[in-house]
Amino acid sequence: QYYLLYRNNDSTYIRSYADQFALKLVAVNKINYFGVKDKNTSAGLRYRPEYGVNLGIGVSYKWFALDLAFNIGIRENKDFENSEYFDFQGRIFSSKQFIEGSLQYYYGHLLANISGIDEEIYDIPEIRDDIRTISFGLQYLYAFNYDKFSLKAPFVLNEIQLKSAGSPILGGSFAYFSMDADSSIVPQNLMEYFDPKLHMTDFNVISLAVNAGYMYTFVWKEHFFITLGLIPGLNFNLGDSKAGQREPFRWNVSYRIKTMNALGYNGRRFFTGFQFVGDWNNIRIYEKLHTKFTHGSLKFFVGYRFRNKKNKTSIN
Repeated sequence: QYYLLYRNNDSTYIRSYADQFALKLVAVNKINYFGVKDKNTSAGLRYRPEYGVNLGIGVSYKWFALDLAFNIGIRENKDFENSEYFDFQGRIFSSKQFIEGSLQYYYGHLLANISGIDEEIYDIPEIRDDIRTISFGLQYLYAFNYDKFSLKAPFVLNEIQLKSAGSPILGGSFAYFSMDADSSIVPQNLMEYFDPKLHMTDFNVISLAVNAGYMYTFVWKEHFFITLGLIPGLNFNLGDSKAGQREPFRWNVSYRIKTMNALGYNGRRFFTGFQFVGDWNNIRIYEKLHTKFTHGSLKFFVGYRFRNKKNKTSIN
């Protein structure tokens, strides 16, 4: 137990710059969608809200690190009558632990994808101003090989991974998702391809999950890195849906996938790169009838570490 919980970082693998103040600029594109799938006919629909780019800054010093990004009016589509939203995604990293929380509300969605229908269908409404979604999630992950593998290096950037290393990851999560609309989320001229139970105007689900996976950071010439992480899990689901009348669905087990990835350059002063973090949840509502929902973010960052006075004195 002591070995698992209280090991120090191996300095030949991880170098800390936590005592140096770092400032970075960030650009974030958040990802969010939900959909339905009828496996009897292979027909599927996927909806997503309007996407926009958020810009902001990040700082880190000692144990503290914070990124703040705001929407400054860079919008993808201005045809929405309703485009209200609130999207918070917060992440906390320690040497061996990852904690994530999200709270999202979106009013107004786009029909982003139709799959499994070979015929060409016309006059399908692309913008659905009446669809509202709410989601809330909590995630905890533990990295067992934290003495050689750094969670902070690719995602907080106050450490440097000096050599390639990886770690098994174990954790758990909680998710709540709710959708409601003024009319069926299956458009009128597509209803024949979907089971009537998927002609939903309302859907609610609570999911508890256990996750286990692996993350690995490849390092080239000490400062260039690629981090890949795949942490699948099992969801235990309970909820109800409304397609004409409200019906609860039995608790069931389904899969979920979390991925955490980054690539870039992490130098002694300058650092830059990309990060992608995403969660996919697949929920079986009834036999061969599924819904899916996901959230995540793609972030570009560029930053600089300022050498503190103590380090300047010791070098001079």
